[in-house]
Amino acid sequence: MRQSEEVPTARSDGWPDAGQADLSAAPPIRRLAIVIRDDAFDRLLSPLTFAWEMGRKGVEVDILFVLWSVLLTPEGVRECRMDPRYAHREDWLKQRLKRDGDPLEIHDFLKLLASTGHVRLHGCRLAAMTFDVVDDDLLPEADGIMDPGVFLQEIAARADHCQYF
Repeated sequence: MRQSEEVPTARSDGWPDAGQADLSAAPPIRRLAIVIRDDAFDRLLSPLTFAWEMGRKGVEVDILFVLWSVLLTPEGVRECRMDPRYAHREDWLKQRLKRDGDPLEIHDFLKLLASTGHVRLHGCRLAAMTFDVVDDDLLPEADGIMDPGVFLQEIAARADHCQYF
């Protein structure tokens, strides 16, 4: 993924635009916890992009894939498809992703996240039980199967910010 250039612009209401916001007074985010429950290609792009943006800046990011934790298996990434409501726009979306230098396959995106050294990918233990997934089934980029209660108590509760998708 290429890094976007920040172009300062002023909003008509006087508030700074995202490209010129002064974040010096904001508390830093050192740890980010993300819970992802959907496995649709287009719905994964937002949380994975948040993880990429923060992970490449050195923020420690933990993602828990709930319900469809099979996404973290070779079969799961092969079966990842667009939400049926937007399937007719898949070619258009992938052309835009390619133009912008973004991954076109979810497995490539997961590899990119793991390459930061700051993003950890966890499958939910309960979902893994539902789908008969064990640690040996997971992609090399995955960090294992985790109990959701442990994720909430030991990761999300200690994170500076949590996101749910």
